[in-house]
Amino acid sequence: MKQAIIILLAVAALGSAHAQMADKIKPVGAWSTFMGCTTACSHYHGLKHSPAWICGVTGYAFLLNMHPAVCPSGPTAFDNNFLKQNAQNLGLSFETISFSKDDKDFQKKQKNAWEKVGQALRQGIPVFGWELGMPDYYLLAGTDKDGYLYFDYDGSVKPCRWDKVGTSDIGMAEFLLVSRLEETPGTEQQVRESFKFFTEYQTDPSRFALPGYTQGPAGYDIWIKALQKGEYDSLGVAYNAHVWAEARTYAMLFLQEIPGLLGDKLDYAPLAQASELYNQAADALRQVCELYPFPPRPESFTPETASQAAELLTKARDSELEAVKHLLAFAEKF
Repeated sequence: MKQAIIILLAVAALGSAHAQMADKIKPVGAWSTFMGCTTACSHYHGLKHSPAWICGVTGYAFLLNMHPAVCPSGPTAFDNNFLKQNAQNLGLSFETISFSKDDKDFQKKQKNAWEKVGQALRQGIPVFGWELGMPDYYLLAGTDKDGYLYFDYDGSVKPCRWDKVGTSDIGMAEFLLVSRLEETPGTEQQVRESFKFFTEYQTDPSRFALPGYTQGPAGYDIWIKALQKGEYDSLGVAYNAHVWAEARTYAMLFLQEIPGLLGDKLDYAPLAQASELYNQAADALRQVCELYPFPPRPESFTPETASQAAELLTKARDSELEAVKHLLAFAEKF
């Protein structure tokens, strides 16, 4: 009897060790799962940044990344190092574990990643990873004897074997261990650095693009052309619309937060004008979302809806280009 109790206690303790973060961290829903996971990690570390502030300071709120076929990879297929670097201004530090199925020591890297992620979670360091389910980012709830436990879109915890990661057609594995810096930069520095990056991005967005993709407002033209030619991925059209509508909504909200946090020492007229323009861009993109609900419906994709969507994207592009002018002028004086 005593031996049975000891075994049961050991099993219970093991289960608790496996679900290291399940009751300690709350997933944050977002169309951009990288941003949702980053926000969840920020909240876990006790930082009070809003999702819009996190999107604005990292730069994702102003990002646009488009493939000629409007591939659903657009929101994730870019070198995300700038997001991690910019997140330091929020008080967050990223350690990345990444590898490819083409690596000679692939299985060793798979196992080492599983062990390191488990160790980080036991130490109270939140982690999120790529393609534990769909090609997307997922917040980790823990590890077990077979692999990973992750939060799915509905908040439920699901398993993924450690030797499954990186084996898809994409063939990439990435885990991000998110710690809190000892000191969080002040609000003024966060804003200053965000506009410094914004200027760099808008000056030459191509430097952030992977081959075959177009970054920045020019991405709208790629998107419009695909719709006009009828050569597009239907899943990508719907998915991109929802992701970028969310991003532009956060751009508007981020700009609205700045005056209340920095005080009355600056001329915020350019921010107010840009915020309204990003609101117009977001509204146009939300209307594209209404044309193409997610998940996609075959009946939504007609020449008529494509024409309507192209017109709405033109409005979004024009509003955003005007907003960029106001923000570059603000950044120059800030």
